Amino acid sequence: MKIKIAYIVIFLLMLFILVPLASLFFANDLLSNQSFDTNNLFAFWEDDYFRQVIFFSLWQASLSTFLSIGIAVVVARAFAHYGHFPLRSLILGLFGLPLVVPAVVAVLGIVSVYGSQGWIPLGSKLYGINGILLAHLFFNIPLAVRLLLPVWNNIPQQYWRIGAQFGMTNWQQWRHIEWPALRETLPGVSVLIFMLCMTSFAVVLTLGGGPKSTTLEVAIYQSLRFDFNPAQAVLLAIIQLILSILITIIAAWFSRLPDVEANLHIHSQVVAQGNKLLSLLFILIAIIFVVSPLVAMLIDAAKGPVYQVLNDSKLWQAAAFSLLIGLSAASISIILGWILLSASAEKAYLGNKRMAQVFELSGSVVYVVPPLVVGTGLFILLSKWVNIFEWAILIVILINGIMGLPFVIRTLGAAMRQNTARYQRLCESLDISGWQRFKQIDFPLLRKPLGLSFALVTAMAMGDLGVIALFGTPETATLPLLLYQRLSAYQMPQAAVIAVFLLASCLLTFWLLERGISGKSSRKVGGEKNAGY
Repeated sequence: MKIKIAYIVIFLLMLFILVPLASLFFANDLLSNQSFDTNNLFAFWEDDYFRQVIFFSLWQASLSTFLSIGIAVVVARAFAHYGHFPLRSLILGLFGLPLVVPAVVAVLGIVSVYGSQGWIPLGSKLYGINGILLAHLFFNIPLAVRLLLPVWNNIPQQYWRIGAQFGMTNWQQWRHIEWPALRETLPGVSVLIFMLCMTSFAVVLTLGGGPKSTTLEVAIYQSLRFDFNPAQAVLLAIIQLILSILITIIAAWFSRLPDVEANLHIHSQVVAQGNKLLSLLFILIAIIFVVSPLVAMLIDAAKGPVYQVLNDSKLWQAAAFSLLIGLSAASISIILGWILLSASAEKAYLGNKRMAQVFELSGSVVYVVPPLVVGTGLFILLSKWVNIFEWAILIVILINGIMGLPFVIRTLGAAMRQNTARYQRLCESLDISGWQRFKQIDFPLLRKPLGLSFALVTAMAMGDLGVIALFGTPETATLPLLLYQRLSAYQMPQAAVIAVFLLASCLLTFWLLERGISGKSSRKVGGEKNAGY
């Protein structure tokens, strides 16, 4: 029964992705209205606007990736060589904060620090490639540091002892010990960050500053909501899809993309000590860069019209919509992910590892298709039949629920496979199945990764701006959309208060859900303590 239901889920997933994509590829009546010859597949390249958008999308993603990786290597190396840095665990935990901070909130923090009235005023120079790079570095440097730091922790201790015996200099240690280990991980992390920058929407929308700094996702949104040009949006969406697939194919040539988890723990390990003063300097600069936008935003919010904003009914209506979208999307992700992972775990238990991988990959493959591309396909498909803006909340819930599925697969997958391997035979011998198995076996043992998955998808959906910006209206505005509207109207004091409210809402919801679902159980899947079993 599990396998049959999993096949049905796969079919529905493919239907939800492929039907909107098909509406893009077969929108001939729209494409025929374009000024260039649609029989030529590369006719769009003759249009200056298309070339500019494609070039800038690739350029900003490449530059963001290069700078993020370069800085992250230096900072991660500083953390590795200064293993006893005070409050090390707290700081690395802080570096995980950008994973759950909504992009539009971080943007406001960047403006608070580097805007015209900021601590480091860049003025109009902030908007464009400069602002986009600053925002991407804010998100990607902490992520890359947390993904690269384990490389140093995994270097065998004898390598450092041998290096010390030979009297290796700092440069020689880097060349002969650290770089050979690091270069195996760098391609995967680089591709991951490139894909995040390539599909960045809120950052470019708010800090782009004009047509010269427009990416494909923003151009799709502008074509549908401002230019009212569905044909152009279709072509841009197709181009975005093709580029995403090409990037995924390129990624397949490199090492496996690392699993990114919100609670990624970094354990220190003794490595060769470098220049502590220099390491301390790099760490402090990184801390200031990550913390300053959040601190500046908090200060601006404290000075802003707090009572006026909190007394506005639109804020609480937007908060209700955000919470509804977050909880509903997370529920969809968890239900679909549980079905697929149950089938995968059962296949793995029976020794059919190939089919087990198929079930897991079917849940992760949706990440190849950018959410805005799916949204564009639904916009084109449904606009002929219904008023899509009346169905905005439902559409946003479905898209965020499907797009949250890969995070559930990554967070819950390994624990569920291990749990099935350990207790499948026991359940079969006691004839425990269905709800009774979930209640007595699965939930007590899997509640921690389950709580993390649910909390993570909820927080991400609550802070998402991309899909709701495409379908949302003033009547269905969520907190991110309300914040963007205040930013667009240059109501910075109100925007600062809303940003802090949104950030607090996401963090509080994440904490309550993870604690509420995970509980205080001491049961650990894969550990020595499995109370009651």
